Amino acid sequence: MFVGVARIVLRLPGSRSLKDKRRVVRSYKERLASRFPVSVAEIGELNLH
Repeated sequence: MFVGVARIVLRLPGSRSLKDKRRVVRSYKERLASRFPVSVAEIGELNLH
């Protein structure tokens, strides 16, 4: 079994609302899950502008 940890910070200056940010984050999570056998967790800071 392989275990890895990564921290990825996305800056979304064009996003005007939390809904826009969640849409982008969900898209990235779905693409990762479709290509690789990984688990992805969103941890805080979605409210930052």
